[in-house]
Amino acid sequence: MSQSKIAKLKQHLVSAVYQGHKLALETQFDCWIEGGRIEPSSKTVNGNGLLAARFYYSGVISINPCAAPAALICAFASFWLQNNGGKYDSTGIEFSADVNDDNSNEVELTIEQLCEDIELIQTGNGPLELNGKRYDFGEQSLWIAEAFTLHGEVSRA
Repeated sequence: MSQSKIAKLKQHLVSAVYQGHKLALETQFDCWIEGGRIEPSSKTVNGNGLLAARFYYSGVISINPCAAPAALICAFASFWLQNNGGKYDSTGIEFSADVNDDNSNEVELTIEQLCEDIELIQTGNGPLELNGKRYDFGEQSLWIAEAFTLHGEVSRA
């Protein structure tokens, strides 16, 4: 199953190494989506597939604390976008770097627009219906969380 582009870019930055050093520890990275919008579609793809919608959003990555220079982080992110971005994705990155008390930085990168295609596959009993046909998610369309926290209680009788 596929991750969102912003999650893939975050993972790229987490694993990036420059002169033998990582940009920051994995726990110092965070990413999220802002301002998402859906553009409906009903274009047939790959025979029995359907481009159901395009999901456009701004993607934000935060690194705090971060000792690596913001220019280095931006270079890694820029090259990733150039290599992996699609025709609807922004290539520009806005960034801010605020100095913390310990002289490290809080770096925030914002990509104004990323686009994810939401593709479905026609199936006999899919949960989604359009024009009398039933659809379900294909393997590449459904995003899976990188991690989650489960809270629960065990009770003994």
